[in-house]
Amino acid sequence: MRFTWPTYSVKKGDTLESVAKELGIRVETLKWHHNNYRTYENLLNHDITHQKELIIPNDTEKEQTSINSNTLQKQKNVNFSSNNGLFYNPINTFCKYGIMITIKEEEEENEIKYETTVKWVQKFENCHIFEINPVGKPFVNQEEINNIADTLAYETAKVLYPMHLMVDEKGNWEQVAKCTVYPKRWKIIKNNILQNFEGNMVAEYFQEIENILENPERINTYMLDDYFLRTLFLGYCFEYGKEFQTEKKITFPILNNYTEPSYKVQAAINPYLNESNFIHITYEGILHDPRTKNEFINEQHYSFIQNEEEEKASGHFFLKAFLDPNTAVPDSIYLECSISLNKTKKITVLISDISNKETPYVHKSSNLLVDENTTNNKKKGFWGNLF
Repeated sequence: MRFTWPTYSVKKGDTLESVAKELGIRVETLKWHHNNYRTYENLLNHDITHQKELIIPNDTEKEQTSINSNTLQKQKNVNFSSNNGLFYNPINTFCKYGIMITIKEEEEENEIKYETTVKWVQKFENCHIFEINPVGKPFVNQEEINNIADTLAYETAKVLYPMHLMVDEKGNWEQVAKCTVYPKRWKIIKNNILQNFEGNMVAEYFQEIENILENPERINTYMLDDYFLRTLFLGYCFEYGKEFQTEKKITFPILNNYTEPSYKVQAAINPYLNESNFIHITYEGILHDPRTKNEFINEQHYSFIQNEEEEKASGHFFLKAFLDPNTAVPDSIYLECSISLNKTKKITVLISDISNKETPYVHKSSNLLVDENTTNNKKKGFWGNLF
């Protein structure tokens, strides 16, 4: 007998906000919980659309056990180091991620979908090196890119892939590696583009990518604005403390041409694996940056105003993720980051491993209780364990 979550039948006029209010939970919690158990076609995005039924949390969610005459399914402990720290052990891992990024600024909204493989390559000193390689063309607002500008951007960016990325022992981005391959690769790609495109726009895109390729520092700075890679390598392996939660500073590239805004978040980890044997972590916090609203608007990198009465900018940061219990490599992540200046800008990043791997077994050395009925289940749908 498997544990079954309760459902909510959608009524005419229901919105995510109204249902969440009726249930006494946050909108993000409702959306996260529903999408964790639904296939791609029935996922919630910004609001209820065609969904007839929502899967909702149970009051006894903390228990999450089910009993029949033969089996007692128990929660499984996360394998921690000292002070409830997570180990990062990505050696020999390979993931194929589905990514959906939504950029919203007031009434304007754009959505990008694509797939990327992330392969562990080697250990180098105190870092891990990963190979990043996009698969196929991206989709912008539900359509495969086809206009000249998007196509040129896509074709010129091919020079960067496969990309090798250095990541520290906590899973934090360090820097782009092996940058010496790019000039030689660019000569080939540039010639291929010139066979199909010509004109001023081509020259502009060539100049832009050549400026980026001038030195490793520029390449790294450019790639730091990649929402997918920044979310994936945000660094989830650290000490969460005796209460399984700790305060943490997060920076995220939500604004262009800025020193990244800083957010103060409460990072929390569930000491038990979820029913699919994944580690569950959450971050939630607010913008905590010394710059005033006007300093942000004027694109100042640092704060120079000491007047406490100057209006501060506001913003919110929210993240939930599921990590593999043996490697601490992310299986799925949902991130929301916002900042309000003259307009409110919000970035949403959804990532899920779509490699069609089985739900992970937990190593015996972890001394965990593993239920065969749970571990043998295939992952559910495109965004199977997302939310």
